Amino acid sequence: MKLSAKGRYAIKAMINIAMNDSGTPKTLLEISKHQGISLSYLEQLFALLRKGNLVAGVRGPGGGYRLSADPSEITIAQIINAINSDTNSSLDHQKKDELIWERFSDKLCKYLETVTLGSLISEGVDVVDQHDAVTEESIITEESLVKDEWDAA
Repeated sequence: MKLSAKGRYAIKAMINIAMNDSGTPKTLLEISKHQGISLSYLEQLFALLRKGNLVAGVRGPGGGYRLSADPSEITIAQIINAINSDTNSSLDHQKKDELIWERFSDKLCKYLETVTLGSLISEGVDVVDQHDAVTEESIITEESLVKDEWDAA
């Protein structure tokens, strides 16, 4: 398994599609603008994701891409493997650092097989909700302190 920027962009694009509440397919142009990456680069990624049966294209007006399965059924390992399907990895068994990295990659892959797109999204939403709660609480506290100082003056 190769961890790369390409894999990160693919995972973020899949999250973007999964979080689409409108029910309409997401266009690559929308994803491109949201992520700040080129449309041609996304087209290459989505060709691989489509080949890996992770997304399905919808043609015509209002077309775009949808996930091929529920987010809870798509693992992060599947996304990374689909993106890396076009790379041929030749391992030099004489180099210990490559062997160590390969063992680490295997362990990481086993872990990423347990992480689904759905679980990643729900964990992310929980973190955002906690951050928002802390922020709201701190604003209320700061407003109270400012008001108390103002009243005392």
